[in-house]
Amino acid sequence: MDYIEDFLSYISKVRALSDNTVISYSTDLRAWKRYMGIRNLDPLSFTKEDAALYAEYLSDEFSERSVLRKLTALRTFYSYLERKEIVKSDPFQGISMRMKAQRLPSVLTEKEVHDLLSLPRRDFHDERDHMLFLLIYSTGMRISEALSVDVKDIEFSQRRILIRGKGGKERFVFLPHETVNEMKHYLEMRELYLAETGKGEEDAFLIGDKGRRLPFSSSHIIFDKYKHILGWQKEFTPHTLRHSFATHMMDRGADIRLVQELLGHESISTTQIYTHVSRARLKKVYEETHPHAGKE
Repeated sequence: MDYIEDFLSYISKVRALSDNTVISYSTDLRAWKRYMGIRNLDPLSFTKEDAALYAEYLSDEFSERSVLRKLTALRTFYSYLERKEIVKSDPFQGISMRMKAQRLPSVLTEKEVHDLLSLPRRDFHDERDHMLFLLIYSTGMRISEALSVDVKDIEFSQRRILIRGKGGKERFVFLPHETVNEMKHYLEMRELYLAETGKGEEDAFLIGDKGRRLPFSSSHIIFDKYKHILGWQKEFTPHTLRHSFATHMMDRGADIRLVQELLGHESISTTQIYTHVSRARLKKVYEETHPHAGKE
């Protein structure tokens, strides 16, 4: 049964919403349906974790106003399903709908990245956490993409990983030599961990305590843990590492269209935030170092 079509018919014929609203909801819900199809998800079993992942990649591709509209469409849809007693709850309940002030994304300095990646690693869990950080910073991939990487997606000889991203589009992200070496070492420890704990085989590259794919919720706990360990006051999330990858590339002269391709952005306008970040950093360095710049 196509619940989306039923919903669209309901808001058009029963609620008599405007044609523009119906078209907008249709566009947003069909895009979400394609997303679910790629990941073999179903609207009736869509979880809060699934909803959080979807909201995160929407926020990486669209303006906050557009994300707000798309989430509104989904919450209205699930409200309809709840009234029909088709689902028990709305997985998007609790996803922030509040518009935030426009601000530049948090970015780590190169030294802060070095400090993060140089922390001692005493066991498999430390190694796995390190690999999560290294994977995102080395490639610029989204957290949802990092968690979706299977071992078979990694082409060590070509130093690249196949990413299946938004809208079913595929792209490759590339790996430095040192990252490849660390990934191979991680895989050895991963196999030992799976064998020692009797967890069996697993396709996912990044695994959690249960020997299965590392959950989205666990990834954010990991980031919070290391923010505390390093004593950072600034925001530290998967997006922070992705922002840092792009900003450091731009700071070192990478062409914006190259960065756009590596990030998997459909529109270059989304990538342009990093030109603003670099300009802000440039202005800060200028004001701190030039003898006549902005000093009383």
